[in-house]
Amino acid sequence: MTEWFASDAMQAVYAGFFTVCGDPLLWLLVTAGTLLGMVVGVLPGFGPPAAMALLFPLTYVMRPLPGIAMLAGIFYGAKYGGAVTSILLGIPGETDAVATLFEGHPLARAGKARQALAAATLASFCGGMTAVLGMAALAPVLAQAALYLGPAGRFILMIAALALVALLSPGNVRRNAAMVFFGLILALPGMDPVHGTERMTLGGHLWGGVELTSMLLGLFGIGDILDNLLHPARAEDTGHAGCEAKHDSSVNRGSRLNAFFAALRGSLLGFATGLVPCGAGVTASFASYALEKKLSRRPKSFGRGAWAGLTGPEASNNAAAVASFAPLLLLGLPTNPIMAALLGALTVGGIVPGPRLPLEQGEFYWGLMFSLALGNLLLLVLGLGLARVWAALARLPWRLVWPCVLLLCLVGSYMGAGGMEGPIQCVIFGIISLLLRCGGFSPAPLVLAFVLGPRLESGLVQMISGGLF
Repeated sequence: MTEWFASDAMQAVYAGFFTVCGDPLLWLLVTAGTLLGMVVGVLPGFGPPAAMALLFPLTYVMRPLPGIAMLAGIFYGAKYGGAVTSILLGIPGETDAVATLFEGHPLARAGKARQALAAATLASFCGGMTAVLGMAALAPVLAQAALYLGPAGRFILMIAALALVALLSPGNVRRNAAMVFFGLILALPGMDPVHGTERMTLGGHLWGGVELTSMLLGLFGIGDILDNLLHPARAEDTGHAGCEAKHDSSVNRGSRLNAFFAALRGSLLGFATGLVPCGAGVTASFASYALEKKLSRRPKSFGRGAWAGLTGPEASNNAAAVASFAPLLLLGLPTNPIMAALLGALTVGGIVPGPRLPLEQGEFYWGLMFSLALGNLLLLVLGLGLARVWAALARLPWRLVWPCVLLLCLVGSYMGAGGMEGPIQCVIFGIISLLLRCGGFSPAPLVLAFVLGPRLESGLVQMISGGLF
């Protein structure tokens, strides 16, 4: 352990700091990556994997640190960008932004779109910086600690997340449990995540399984459109609330304090969750939302625009996004498809992930830490600077918004699925969402169960094959 604090190791920290400070190209690339990430996060279907795939060839001609820093900026910039459409339009641009939707969209409908976006920006910054500081401070022990969490630990963590969602999500516990079961069923079609065999594909129509982007856009995009078309008074209220956004700027001191402490709790929860491969962002955001509702003195206010329910999940998903770099760098373990792409970029750049990376290639490791901090500062500046621009969208009449939202959902689902099966699934899930809402069911537990389903199945098989049962 003492070698981490030797003079050579500290010189690597200083070298990483001055490398970031003295490299204008790196600043430009981090800025471009963060801004691009925010844009692709706003566009459903064209998420960070697609943007990173387009820019991945640049890593062949760039130095490792600027290339990885740019791709990382796309990743965590998209986490914030996904919150924009969740708050303004009720459409999660990213899976991790689903929990942000629950309180952010009601706040926008109440005429507080600009304040909600500003709160989400500050919470994202708090989560990202907490994760960066945690990775820097705990680098000597993170690798050893992560090794102790095997298949059994990951399985138990995911079961606990599903149980929390069923117990504490808005609505009846039995209905939430039914949605969890429904989500796990929907995760079954396609390829077996353990053996790679085909199952429940309906004659090959679901060979790739249910497409996640189409599900999200159907449940929360088209479902919301259908609900508002059936309840025109509600849609008109939304339009009027948006028009009053520039007049209502009241957020009392108690709400600010609750939101601040919720962001701190969410940051710590997200950082801890991001260290393990269990769908970190979505798990952390739902768990943070459930925690804030449990701790709140007014739990009935959740679902109607509770500030703590907005800042907690938003801080947690950004913290989890940044913290997921720890298992990638210190264990060579990608926790999601985006981290897998970054692992490929590391390989191209000649960087070998492992527990001794901060010691043997310290300039890269610490340079990346400082570039992550720089990216979060830029995210704060860009987010606050553009909050008024995004909030202006909330003042548009609903009769003009919903055709654009419908087109966005269909195009996003087509891009996400790579074919017409995307829009078809999107429309089907929109109808399912409407039926669920009419029956008093919340689609949120369904989404989390669907995302965690393959990982849950893999963990269970690993536990059984390892003789843990």
